[in-house]
Amino acid sequence: MQDSQDQYTFRAPLVNAFNSVVTVVATKTKQLFFGAVLGSLLGLGYAALKPTTYQSNISFFVEDSKSSSSSLMSMVAGQFGLDLGSLTGGNGVLAGDNVLELAKSKLLLQRALQTPYPLAGKDSTYSLADHYIATMGWNKKWESSSKVGFAVSFATTKNKFTRVEDSLFGIVLKRIVEKELSISKPDKKLGFYSIDIETRDELLSKLLAERLLSTTTNFYIEGKTGRLRKNLDRLQHRVDSLGVVVNARTFATAQSSVSNQIDINPALAANLSASTEIKAKDKTFANIVYGELLKNLEVAKTALIQETPSIIVVDELKLPKRNKLDWYIGLLAGLFAGGFASLLFYFKLKR
Repeated sequence: MQDSQDQYTFRAPLVNAFNSVVTVVATKTKQLFFGAVLGSLLGLGYAALKPTTYQSNISFFVEDSKSSSSSLMSMVAGQFGLDLGSLTGGNGVLAGDNVLELAKSKLLLQRALQTPYPLAGKDSTYSLADHYIATMGWNKKWESSSKVGFAVSFATTKNKFTRVEDSLFGIVLKRIVEKELSISKPDKKLGFYSIDIETRDELLSKLLAERLLSTTTNFYIEGKTGRLRKNLDRLQHRVDSLGVVVNARTFATAQSSVSNQIDINPALAANLSASTEIKAKDKTFANIVYGELLKNLEVAKTALIQETPSIIVVDELKLPKRNKLDWYIGLLAGLFAGGFASLLFYFKLKR
């Protein structure tokens, strides 16, 4: 008896709902038909008004230094008094998957947008950002607006913006980051990353994806190796300076030896011999220091090569993918959406 009652209470709502749907379809056929027709017209209009977009994709691989190799280089460098861990930054901001957030950075995106767009009839200062706002129709809208009222330009040579221009550039960056830019890591276990950009201009999508990858790559590599490169530059400067000193000491020692050989005055021979010996010691000391600096320089160069990550493009669309909503898809989608919305409306009224 209990099982029969449980089965009845479980099926009853479903049966009632099904009967209500059948009743609505039987009694509101015309209303459902008009709802489906209205939905199909709206879907058709949406398909006609929706702009065509172009999606560009670049897949790349980040080959970074291995921990074991870094430990080996740290041991070698430690013998010469160098701390590679502090120079390379260890597991800092630029480690691991943080490259994803770097590529989404508005600063790097702005740098990419302020690169030249190769358009006939435009000068070299015409940027990707200028072409973007022209494609969106924002340049004319802003120029005729009472709040802006001037021709907005984000030229490649422009370093400072007014408050209004900075706000408008922020609108561009926000739309791209939120609606048109996608950066992902398809497989968490691998070091492959993917950049997808979808805009209303075919060449713009391709160029923006390439420039964003280039900007991010340069920033990433500079951040990973910046301090190590500065240390290398300092060592190179010291080696070059000391090399000049070593050469000068070598010539001075040789000249002093020649003077001893040709001097025939016994009274000056002792002073000249002492002077030659002092110069020889200075030369020997300078050579020792010069040799140690050369060792440190080679270690620093090897460490720089080891710590410099490689960004390898593994897949790239030569032509961006064209995305256009076909009219028949909009028609069918609107048809089903309108019919279902009408059915749901009358179903709720009946319930």
